[in-house]
Amino acid sequence: MDDDGAAQQARLLRLAVEGAGVGLGRLWMDYFSLGGDAGTVEVDAYLHECLGLPAFQRDLLAHAANGLLRPGAPRAPYSVDLPGAPRDPGAAPD
Repeated sequence: MDDDGAAQQARLLRLAVEGAGVGLGRLWMDYFSLGGDAGTVEVDAYLHECLGLPAFQRDLLAHAANGLLRPGAPRAPYSVDLPGAPRDPGAAPD
């Protein structure tokens, strides 16, 4: 994974779901139901920072994870939440 922001997003997502005891199968099912198109092997590789995913797919994973977490638990960040990300998703990077 070449993008530092994507790697950080993957790491924080993995920590959030592991801390909550959410398994890969449950995360993937919720992600897929939201329209995600990566398979379980790809999602697992992404969570372990071995494979990059487009920002939209990463954000679908974050959304699926956040829907599975208890209130007050650390949340999985969206791509716009990462340092250096444009605040407006349609804006050009600095």
